[in-house]
Amino acid sequence: MKASKEIKGLRIISIADGTQVGIIKDLVLNPQTGSLDFFIIDQPTDYFGAKVISFNDIIGLGEFAVTISDPQIIQDVSQNTAVQDLLKQDVTVIGTKVLTKKGSLIGEVQEYLIDEETGKISACIFTSSDGNSREASSQQIITFGKELLIIDTEDYDNKAVEVQINQSSFQPTEVLATEQFTGDESSIKPEDEAATEFNLFEQRQLQYFFGKTVDKDIELDSGEILRAGEPMTEEVIRKITSRSKLMEITSYLHKN
Repeated sequence: MKASKEIKGLRIISIADGTQVGIIKDLVLNPQTGSLDFFIIDQPTDYFGAKVISFNDIIGLGEFAVTISDPQIIQDVSQNTAVQDLLKQDVTVIGTKVLTKKGSLIGEVQEYLIDEETGKISACIFTSSDGNSREASSQQIITFGKELLIIDTEDYDNKAVEVQINQSSFQPTEVLATEQFTGDESSIKPEDEAATEFNLFEQRQLQYFFGKTVDKDIELDSGEILRAGEPMTEEVIRKITSRSKLMEITSYLHKN
């Protein structure tokens, strides 16, 4: 089993020519199957659009690298509707609240473990209400939700400290703390304080959007409309506060 933090940052090695073709920047999970379906990768020469590799296309997931047959299996997110659908669901697991099926809120997920052979999430590690780390196995997990991980276990239901649940309990605990940069290195910060914390790869995506246009009207996270053909400004980019919206805009970027 391998923790998600051990997978991110791994080299991607092509068996065909023995070269490194990128590194793993993030993971795309499938909440319906409870599995790792895609790797988001970062390539030194990639300045447009996200690139992914399907878990089913890799040869191995080891301690040093992820191995693939050749670079031809690398896909554009804009050309893959399956990964687009998963990105829109935006289920990241880490940071979600843990709820028992009887309604006891018992902790928050800190990490999850992946079976290197199957890609299945074998367990989730969470910090319980008493401050201790506990493990929920895949057999105990009922639902992988955007805000809640629901588990089925009498043991936790019997021992859990009762916590009053309100709307704020379900909100993501992290806010966007990393600055986004334009060409002149001025910061772009989202207007929504509960925004997704974008990783380095996603920050590069946002930076690339400056001055670019889309091929269709898109409703931003703020509710405002980004019109087709309208160049994106820093103000517009600040209104992109979720991964699903970032990927939707990426899919409809106008290609010159």
